[in-house]
Parts: sequence; structure tokens; C-alpha cells
Amino acid sequence: MRIQTLSLFPYQIPLKNHQMREGVLLHVVDQLGNSGWGEIAPLPKWSRETLKEALAELIQKKQDLLNHIWEKSTCLKELAKFDLCPSLTFGFESALFSILNPLPSTFIPVSALFMGSVEEIMQQATLRYAEGFTSAKLKVSNLTFKEAESIIALLKNRFRLRIDVNRAWNTKESLDFFSQYSFDAFDYVEEPFQNPQDLTLFQLPLAVDESFPHDLSLEDLEKIPALKAVIYKPTIQGGLLGCLDLHEWTLKKGISLVLSSSFESDIGLAHVASLAKRLSLTASVGLGTYHYLSQYLNTYPLQFSNAHIHIPERIIPKLEDDP
Repeated sequence: MRIQTLSLFPYQIPLKNHQMREGVLLHVVDQLGNSGWGEIAPLPKWSRETLKEALAELIQKKQDLLNHIWEKSTCLKELAKFDLCPSLTFGFESALFSILNPLPSTFIPVSALFMGSVEEIMQQATLRYAEGFTSAKLKVSNLTFKEAESIIALLKNRFRLRIDVNRAWNTKESLDFFSQYSFDAFDYVEEPFQNPQDLTLFQLPLAVDESFPHDLSLEDLEKIPALKAVIYKPTIQGGLLGCLDLHEWTLKKGISLVLSSSFESDIGLAHVASLAKRLSLTASVGLGTYHYLSQYLNTYPLQFSNAHIHIPERIIPKLEDDP
């Protein structure tokens, strides 16, 4: 397959927390008229590249990408040779897969996301519970210890909780707080310490996110007895291509690989969920950021039912093609 045209569509989406999310939709069409969509949306403060840098790289390498012949069996190996930045890798491979290896309409298990004030969290929990969610990530970094304890008590019988500390607490604070809970109280606790070198001290089921690979290597992860899951964010870490080695390692070690969103649009979220299908992952995907979007770009809205998301067979943005 050779790409005939590659078009870009910038977007801005207001979030419900009054911030603005921006990115670019990437549209590729092959010589037979088959088309695929991807999304390039580096997350400010978290991605190593900015949107401007990702687009500059795309412009620089666009002609080589167009000239290349892409095959289903070798596309990832070939894509690696271009050494694209993570968000561009995710966006471009998403569009490629849509043409070379499209997925049928499918359902993927998902986890909700609760964050904000106590009142906001309880409002979110009420809505997600009514929608049938059974798994939820609870961000406690902006809560007092008393608030976090109270919220957990209210939610733990409704949801299988993933507690995300986001490195907000020091080692002693976190160890003291979680000492009151049994080993199976949560699905896992994510990034409980400010210092990731102390994670070997944590005794409840543990997940790492920003600590890997920035602060900890796979060899370091092997030394953490309580490690249960590794969080992988395709936009930040480089799509399916970027997680091949990690996926192989988690399979060997019996560790869960949990895909998670980075406040992409609904089109990017659909591709995150699709990666879970392509990798045959069983852990609920973290797509709770969907409910913080104020606008949606896809013609067909993502549908949630009984703790699953329905991924449509085709992605058709509500945009007009380039003239």
C-alpha cells in the first residue's frame, strides 16, 4: 500500500475543567481510495515533544512516508526506521492500521475516572455507577488524607478502585495511609511515592505510570515485589510500536499492561481502545477522560454500556476534507 494523500486537520476541544485541549487529526488515503484517521495530540507537561515539534517532524518526513510502500506484516518494523516522536508514531500508525488491518466493531472493557473535589468526585461516581461502570481510577492527589479516606469508604463497595496518588505523597505519608487497608482492598495503587526508588517498600498491589521509563528501567521494575500493573499511554510513549518490548516483558512476568488515555479527542480514545484489542489485553482500559470532553469529533459517538466501550468499525470525523 502506498499513501496517495496525507492531510491534517487542527482541532481545539474545551474540557469540562475549563482547560483547552488541542491536537491535529491526520487523514491518509491510499492509491485505491481507502482512508484512515489518526490523532497527533502531545499532552502538555507530560509529552517530551510539543504539538509544534511533532508537526514540524511530520512535514520534514512527509515525502518519505508518502514514498514508502507499507505492508500489513512489516508496517511496524518499517515505521520504526522513521524514528518518529511518540505522538506522531501513535497518530500515523493509527491511520495505517485503519487501512492495512482494520478491526471489526468491538467492545472493550473500560475503567472510569474520578478526580477533582469531593463533591465533583461523588457527582462523577453517581453518573458512572448508573451507566454500569464497575472499575474506576480515583485520583487522590488533590484531596486531604481525611477526604481520601472518606471517599474510598463511600466508593469501594460500588467500584473496584484504582487509587492514583500521582506521586503527591512522600513515602512515610503513603505507607501510613495505606496501612489501614487489606491487600485486596484495591485493584492497585498507582505511583504512591514521590520517590520511585522507594517503591520496593510498598506492600499493596502496585502500578507504575510516570516512573517508567523515565526513572525506572525494566530491570528496576523486576525488583518491586508488589508490582501488579504497568500503565502505558500510547500518545506519550509511542503507540503500539512503543510498547512491543514492554508488552512482551509483562507477558513473561505475569504483570498487567493497562492502556490509558491522555485527554485525546474521542477519535484518539477509540484508537487507544483498539490497541487493547490488537494486543489481546484483558485489563480495563483507562478511557475515563472521555467524560471530561465538552465536544466530540467523530460522527458516531463512543457508546458505553455495562463497563464496556463500543468501538465503531469506521471513524468518520465531522470535518470536511482539504480542498
